[in-house]
Amino acid sequence: MEQLKTFFTVNQKVLRFLFLFAAIFGICYFLFGIAQGVRLGVIKPYTVVLAKVVAAIINLFGAQAIASDALVLSPKFTLNIAMGCDGVEATCLFFAGVLAYPTHWRARLTGFALGLPLIQVINVGRLVGLYYAGIYLPSIVEEMHVYVAQTIVILLSTAILIYWLERFANQHRPA
Repeated sequence: MEQLKTFFTVNQKVLRFLFLFAAIFGICYFLFGIAQGVRLGVIKPYTVVLAKVVAAIINLFGAQAIASDALVLSPKFTLNIAMGCDGVEATCLFFAGVLAYPTHWRARLTGFALGLPLIQVINVGRLVGLYYAGIYLPSIVEEMHVYVAQTIVILLSTAILIYWLERFANQHRPA
């Protein structure tokens, strides 16, 4: 029992961060990933915007695509931007890390201002990449989507969090 007490005492700050991170991530994921009102009222319309952005980007390269609801339709491939392809998980991960870390609000606001848009840009890049994978690698596009592209977005959002921790959060850490 004494060892357990010592463990909690010695690791109090780390355990506090982990608890806060898990709690904030859970709340964010519930709100943006599960709660039907938010999913249908906020996230679903956002996937429609994502479809328009992806269509505009691939049209820059001559795709002749149109966005219809959350679909990107072209003569060569149709991309369905379903809820879950919206970057919510990666955003929640980053958001929870920034909120849970003990630093000043100025550093947190810097993290939100830089990290959240960057994660969305990465997700749009993922969607554009999946469109082209659907054209040029149709036999493995599903595996690319599930195993490669999602992993890359999560890893990059974690890298952004680590960069924020090193560059901004630790400089403004309270004593």
